[in-house]
Amino acid sequence: MVNDNFNKDNGLNFGVNTDSFFGIGFGLLGDNNLDRLQTSFNDFFSLLNSYKIGNIEINTEIEQLNPGSLQKLIIPLISSFSSKSSIPLSVSVHLPYLQLNPASPLEEYRRISVDAVIRVINACRGLGVKKFVIHLTSEFEDSILFFPIEEKAKRTLIDIAVNQAKKSMSDILKETKLPPSVFALENLEVFPFDYLYPIVEEFGISVCFDMGHWGLNGFMPEKFLEKFNLNRIGEMHIQDMTEKRSDLRTTVRNEHRPLGTGILKPDEFFNSLVENRQFSGSLIIENRSKEDLISSLDYLKSGNFI
Repeated sequence: MVNDNFNKDNGLNFGVNTDSFFGIGFGLLGDNNLDRLQTSFNDFFSLLNSYKIGNIEINTEIEQLNPGSLQKLIIPLISSFSSKSSIPLSVSVHLPYLQLNPASPLEEYRRISVDAVIRVINACRGLGVKKFVIHLTSEFEDSILFFPIEEKAKRTLIDIAVNQAKKSMSDILKETKLPPSVFALENLEVFPFDYLYPIVEEFGISVCFDMGHWGLNGFMPEKFLEKFNLNRIGEMHIQDMTEKRSDLRTTVRNEHRPLGTGILKPDEFFNSLVENRQFSGSLIIENRSKEDLISSLDYLKSGNFI
């Protein structure tokens, strides 16, 4: 894995999503005691300092369960850490997506989803956010592809979803008045990114490439760069993926695994980015536990990536 041509000034900017330490949305389904969360955040910042990581991505689902948490606790903590850290801090925000659907055919639900996203954007304005990562579809759109209906009817549902997603992106841009490039549309697990990429081009937003989501469909990360415009990619979510055959005809793939423990060959992918010299965004680790995060950071350190 180690490439002697790498050094710690190789131009790749690695970071960590808070999911990697706390779980989705700071433990949305678990303990949301704000005092204990503050202690955990101190541990999180200590870990970042020890690996000299200056990029973080905040998962904002906690705002759905504890409204006001971002402004009362999370943002002050991050601002305090940034002012005391010897490493310049860069912040991106993963906008809420659980129980939301900006592509819903039900207009009232679409609008509620847009409003929830905008509230989080406004709450985070003081952080100087580098990227707002956004999902424009939900599990409903994923399920469309498996509906036992005629292809013509399926295509109609897909077109409705894309048009609603487009309307939501337009609303968010108009109402926040932020530059389009600050938004990064993420490719998801099932719904083909081909359907949504025209929204990227029309509005001039950027892309968040998730190598695990892409890998679930059987593709190596380099293929995404070949298919879509690298210059449009503003951020990447990095992870590994395991693959195991459970029976004669079934293969199970699990994403969000520690770097270097699966089949996605992240070191080769990072090599190609360095050689290409066109990507200057952040590569954000997305694991699901502190232990997995440390494993990923050790992988990057052993390869002299950080």
